[in-house]
Amino acid sequence: MQGLFAVRPLVIALATLGVGALPTVALAANDAGVTRDQKSSQTDINVGKVSATIGSESTLMGNDAKALTQKGNFKSGQSIKVLGQHEMAAAGPVGGSAQALSYAPGVSVSGYGGTGATKNSISVNGIKQGWGGFAGGQIDDGSVSVTFDGVPMVDPSTGLWESPQVPQLDLLQGIGITYGPGNPLDRWYNNIGGQIAFVPLQPARKPGAKVKLTYGSYNARNLFVSGRTGDIGGWSTVVAGGVGSSDSYRKSPDGFKSPSYNYAWFAKTIKTFSNGNFSVGAYLAKGSGYRPVPIPITPIAGVTLNGTPNSPLYSQQTSGYYSSIPGSVWNKQDSNETWLLYSKLNVALDRTTSAHNMVWYRYGHRLHFHYNNYGLGNPSNLYEYNNPRDDVYGDKLWLSVSLPYNEVNFGGFFLKSHYNSRNAFYNPNAPYYGSAAVPNAHYRSDYWDQTDIAAFVQDRISPVDNVHVTPGVRLIKYFTRYYPAAAGDFAQAYALYPNNNQGQLPPAKNAFVKIEPSIDFNWKVQRNVALFANYSTAHKEPQVGGGGGLYQSTPPVYSLEKSTDYNVGIKVHVRQVTYLHDFMFSASYYHLHYANQYIPLYDANGNYLGDANGDSVYQGVNLAVNDKPFAGASVFANLNLESAKFTHYVTGGVSYDGLPVSNVPDSTFNVGGDYNTYVAGGVLTPRLWYQYMGAQAIFNDNTGAPSRRKLAGYGTLNLGFGYTLPTPANGAGLKDVKLSLEVLNVTDARYNAFEYVTGGGLLGGNSAGQLLVLPGEPTTVYTSLTANF
Repeated sequence: MQGLFAVRPLVIALATLGVGALPTVALAANDAGVTRDQKSSQTDINVGKVSATIGSESTLMGNDAKALTQKGNFKSGQSIKVLGQHEMAAAGPVGGSAQALSYAPGVSVSGYGGTGATKNSISVNGIKQGWGGFAGGQIDDGSVSVTFDGVPMVDPSTGLWESPQVPQLDLLQGIGITYGPGNPLDRWYNNIGGQIAFVPLQPARKPGAKVKLTYGSYNARNLFVSGRTGDIGGWSTVVAGGVGSSDSYRKSPDGFKSPSYNYAWFAKTIKTFSNGNFSVGAYLAKGSGYRPVPIPITPIAGVTLNGTPNSPLYSQQTSGYYSSIPGSVWNKQDSNETWLLYSKLNVALDRTTSAHNMVWYRYGHRLHFHYNNYGLGNPSNLYEYNNPRDDVYGDKLWLSVSLPYNEVNFGGFFLKSHYNSRNAFYNPNAPYYGSAAVPNAHYRSDYWDQTDIAAFVQDRISPVDNVHVTPGVRLIKYFTRYYPAAAGDFAQAYALYPNNNQGQLPPAKNAFVKIEPSIDFNWKVQRNVALFANYSTAHKEPQVGGGGGLYQSTPPVYSLEKSTDYNVGIKVHVRQVTYLHDFMFSASYYHLHYANQYIPLYDANGNYLGDANGDSVYQGVNLAVNDKPFAGASVFANLNLESAKFTHYVTGGVSYDGLPVSNVPDSTFNVGGDYNTYVAGGVLTPRLWYQYMGAQAIFNDNTGAPSRRKLAGYGTLNLGFGYTLPTPANGAGLKDVKLSLEVLNVTDARYNAFEYVTGGGLLGGNSAGQLLVLPGEPTTVYTSLTANF
């Protein structure tokens, strides 16, 4: 924290009208203290409209506004998708950020739970972020940027952000997705494949409150509350949060339910003044859940429920489709926690120039507490206590200058990150007598200090009203310093077991300087039709910090990973014509080349096996449509078709060139809608939606390489009903009460959400080369009661 306060005297202003997300997606400005010039796709301040209204910054890039709109999307030269309340609701009342993201075109999700508490792997046009918890083709992991209210969430060292860090969907008013690196102003340090921007609830001009209770299948429970002060002397504040818990749909013979829980709390206050606004925000979230073990599809000799010969065989065909290993034999609690402190300031310096700045501090902590006595053999690594953490602070500052035919944005950011990869395997029982403090099996405690600096300039040129071209360039400098510390942090273990230390190499450092050019283009060929195109390059540090790999066991001689991306497409936006009301249609073709990939390979117990290097190409088509065809009705549909292949993949001296990239569906599709109608004095809202995930190639842990084997595609049908009760005139501030029922996977379709070829290290027996899977969630039913004040 000392570094955070040391930088404050150098900061001109303390926040931003859009740090690190999507400036090209406009937000409604009716409650904005600093409004947005609708002729611009960036962050100029319309000084003439700075008035007494209370609210927040008005671009998705700042993640601050009352509601998401389609207008900024239409005017953007980027390929983007905005998920509003209707699409987010498709994730269900206990779904988290990952489940909601799966309703964007080109986004696929796989994991081991159905709530916001457990981890997922998320793929955006084939490029991945997050880790579902098991080995198997997390090849380009950590290559998508994630922000919360504009603050970067991703660990710069590991490259990872985990979905339990945003577990409560009711806390969000929308989500924005950028496909590809995006413009320099909006880019952080890992935008190889795009960016996900979570937009939380914002302060508003009017006071209000909400309480929501949910209960459902597998003892799922959730409580969410929020409150807004409204305008009080030019200040406005929002406080919101929720807590939830659930058991797993996986079943253990000893009755262990693999429980999970989560919470998230958010507060933000904003002060509007004559030429700008100032805001302060805080966010705290945690998701924790037990991870059931992957299961064989068919029985395998020697693979039993507890790992001993006299135990029943463990497979979907023998022990049950949703069965899992007894918790008394194998259990792993996986927790992810984060908290943010940040402030923003936007100042109109004159009628053409505005300054924007954000300063932030983020803390992240992960805990894996693992017990593994599969086979009942009292192994030396009976327990794992893995508790890495990272601390990041930084500042982003830039100026926006609005000129007659163009708008120039220039500035930069810096951040400092401190990451510790602490982990301990041990057995406290005889004859080992180890502990988390003095591990007797593998251990590590290594540190990475990173300094990332970026300077950028971009100019949105508008030679005529219907044409916008945005060339830009970004200069980056990434500096990484590594130093092993297990000899001091685990001094007793190091004295007894020096060879068990996973950080074997001496201190090292690396520095890189790169230039990233970009350009985008938007041509409104007709009033409601626009053509767009963009081209950009981006770089990132390879991931570090597992049980080996770069710096720890592999000399850190590498190049930055690089993406070269272009998109071209069409957008149609109709405000109101017959059956088209705020209608938005977009179609785009994308092509992304991912070069210099560093691919560390680990077994199921986290041990480093080696690495691979590769180049891959992702290309496909995204289509998205939203409409309100008539009063009370809303519909959406999203489609993706994709091909992803390795032009180069080598591991252990063997080439696998030409194979498909693992865990990238060849198609995704979803469609849904709802309708409001008056019934018995209240409003009845039926909802119906369908989601399909296409076939995807799987990873072969036995060879450490991709394969042509495929996980079959699957689809789920979902149904919901809501009824808003009429409120008495003397309701004591109560606006409405809503009862709702959601049934997910109505047909109880059986499908596997994840599949890989095991190397045999997880379950032993004759499992090497066999398929292990994570079964998807069966039918679940949830009821909710919501009161708005």
